[in-house]
Amino acid sequence: MKATLVIGPASNQKMKIVFVDSTLTTPPAGGAHTFLVSASRAFVQRGHQVSIITTKGADYSMVESLRKAQAEVLDDLWLATDLPDTRAEKLAKWVNHRSPDVYIVSISPDCGWLALPLLKLNIATVSIAHNDCAAFYEPVDHYGSLLDCAVGVSAEIQRRLIADCGMPAERVREVPYGIEPFTEKEFELLRHHRAAGGPLRLGYVGRLEQPQKRVMDFVPLVVELKRRGIEFTIDFIGDGNDRVRLQEALQKQSPEAPVKFWGWLSADEVRKRFAELDLFVLMSEFEGLPVALLEAMGSGVAPVVSRIASGNTEVISDGENGFVAAPEDIAAFAARIEDLARDSELLKSMATNAWKTSLDYSVARMADRYLDLFQHLTDASFSREHRRAAPSPYPIMQSCVSPYPKWIRRLKLRLVTAVAGTPR
Repeated sequence: MKATLVIGPASNQKMKIVFVDSTLTTPPAGGAHTFLVSASRAFVQRGHQVSIITTKGADYSMVESLRKAQAEVLDDLWLATDLPDTRAEKLAKWVNHRSPDVYIVSISPDCGWLALPLLKLNIATVSIAHNDCAAFYEPVDHYGSLLDCAVGVSAEIQRRLIADCGMPAERVREVPYGIEPFTEKEFELLRHHRAAGGPLRLGYVGRLEQPQKRVMDFVPLVVELKRRGIEFTIDFIGDGNDRVRLQEALQKQSPEAPVKFWGWLSADEVRKRFAELDLFVLMSEFEGLPVALLEAMGSGVAPVVSRIASGNTEVISDGENGFVAAPEDIAAFAARIEDLARDSELLKSMATNAWKTSLDYSVARMADRYLDLFQHLTDASFSREHRRAAPSPYPIMQSCVSPYPKWIRRLKLRLVTAVAGTPR
């Protein structure tokens, strides 16, 4: 019988936590990046040390927020011209030297995962599946034996990590995102402010992209709301590849529609905008657990969202703390919005119930769950025999395999980097 590998710090030891998010400086930002800031701030406030590994890019707003939260952010572990396997080697070397208690792959298409076989066994390994899509399931399916735990941000993602990726149930956790909901006093002041009447104030917060988010569905929705005689305004907060396309389509179809595009705003500014809204509308095809939905509910904004397996329907009880409608069913979305526009008491009740629901999704509770998990993984009773038994050398994930020799791939990457002007 093999000896059980048992490694872990004392129960009162402060944690050293390393996140890998190689998309942090690449716009547009998303809920996974917002999560990273909130979680890092909460861990640091509790005395833990947090380091985030990313790569150089065009947008450092999230990096600045992380540094304000006293998290360490490194973007210089590798060169832009390094191939993924070289990046992984440099990443693993740095992590092994730093010897954190926990190594977490948050978002990484390649090197965060490729580094897993190179890490010391005394470092707990965790992945986070932020969305209900293949980009988060396929790496877990391949590298599952090197993970001490796979985290899903929703119950549906947790289920699929077990059922579809073959992860043992005891090495999978659901840890929902956390937000900072308005206090009861803040919420009561908002209720009074919103009772003034006027047009129904709709809002969307997130990436302005048709894939997944289906933002172009707002065009027929606006037409349908106008046909029904609903007085409304819409605020779009965010940016993305389809922003111009959406603006042009709305201008063409409904040139007089009261629509405003804010672009990306700071967390404080988003909170202020939520305070001015009545309804949050999200027509996504799939989600993980939308941070914007939780933030809207935490601001006492009633949600009208798509009926999908992950996230939305786990938070929303249809007709109680929000409405749900099938993706692409514009008439159903318009009907639910009309119900709330015509019935102020229903709108008030739904907004109150949404706010009450948000209290279960606090940053503090999220941090508690993660720290409980980290303590479990670093406890002397936790065995990492699954990693000891993994094949060596470990096969490379198919999406990272190239048919071309390394010297050709390196030459191509250098040429692309030179043309693009990417920082080295």
